[in-house]
Amino acid sequence: MLPATVRRLLPMAVLYGGRIGVAALGLVVLPWLSRVMSPAQFGLAATIIALQTLAVVLDLGLSITIAREFPVLGSECARRALMQRSERVLLKLYLAVTAGATALAATGLLPVPVPVALLTCVSLLLIVWQNLVVIGYIARQRFVVSTLVQFTSLLLRHSISLVAVLALGGTVAVFVAGQVAGAALMLAVSRFAFARRRRTDPATPARPRAVQVTSVAVMVYSIAGACAMQLDKVLLSALASPVDTGPYFLASTLSLVPITFLASPASQFVQPRLIAALDARRTMDAQRWIARLVLAILLLAVLPGIALGFAAPWLVPLWLQGSPQQAAVIRYVTLLMPGAAIGALGLIPAIVLVTRRDYRAMAAMSCMMAVAVLSATAWLAAHDAITGVCIAYALYHALAAAVLWWRAARIEPCFANPFAIAGCLANGSADQPEPAPAPQP
Repeated sequence: MLPATVRRLLPMAVLYGGRIGVAALGLVVLPWLSRVMSPAQFGLAATIIALQTLAVVLDLGLSITIAREFPVLGSECARRALMQRSERVLLKLYLAVTAGATALAATGLLPVPVPVALLTCVSLLLIVWQNLVVIGYIARQRFVVSTLVQFTSLLLRHSISLVAVLALGGTVAVFVAGQVAGAALMLAVSRFAFARRRRTDPATPARPRAVQVTSVAVMVYSIAGACAMQLDKVLLSALASPVDTGPYFLASTLSLVPITFLASPASQFVQPRLIAALDARRTMDAQRWIARLVLAILLLAVLPGIALGFAAPWLVPLWLQGSPQQAAVIRYVTLLMPGAAIGALGLIPAIVLVTRRDYRAMAAMSCMMAVAVLSATAWLAAHDAITGVCIAYALYHALAAAVLWWRAARIEPCFANPFAIAGCLANGSADQPEPAPAPQP
């Protein structure tokens, strides 16, 4: 029994190991960059990293569609077709983005030269493209490969950028060139490996089921969520100063550890199975997976995240090693971390809403909350109230999770009764599948 349990949990352990490695790498590299670059240059580099994270979410819903459809598509041929159509949409999007950014930089509306603007756009394209490949691996339940690709990509980008900054000078142009080199190298390798599965495919249907690449509601949802999560740094850089952006960026990066590094691996491990159970109307299986995911996120993300917030005065000095920014970072982390930890629970109903394709409601909720938090951020940044921005985002994370739970309980019967979910966790295993319902005559 124990070896079988270990084998089942090994992929999730690998996901956690990869996430911890990604977090550790970022926490090591960012302080190095803050020391070898001037405050203004590091503020611009932090803004570019924030834009990269923003771009990963701001992909017109392509990653959401891949994660939703891959587990239920019947053949690798259909999955490859969906991936290729998604890539074509992505390339068209970034041709337009690059043209616009070049024009803005040439007219002086962007605070960077044209070559830096071009390199930044290329880095965004490569990183978003890489994320689509990683999501495809996760949806195929190839967790070890997805973890290896994700960690290696970040390692190459940050390592090449850091070496370039140390060797060639601490300018933002050198930093972005290193990011482009690392991202291009890893994307070429991972995309080739993703396509190689074609050689071992069995015969597939000549006309696989077509799936819409994306929809307007998914685009709006992803755009609003991405703006809410990342435009705070851009607003601070524009309305306050790049010098103020640096400490806030460091604090925001650390405070998102409960969501991005502690809760996401459990969510990614469960998501393909939960989507398949919900899609097939296997209610008991779905409740078991939801119950286990609730317990995992509470134990692995929410409670540790709250503890990290209380421990910030001791942890941040160990992380930043005497940086003059550490007092501000401690203050910001203490405010941000509890709300972000509670917000990790929002990953659970988000899977349910995506499975049920409740994209219009998701888009409406995301837009309203994004407008509210970004309006508050802009006003507070204009008045140099960075502490107020931290409080606004702590409330945003917690309220977003509550709204998602409310909506999921309204549209999904197996999600509406928390006692049934708790009973499934106590009485059964998610590995004892419920028989599929008999087809209707």
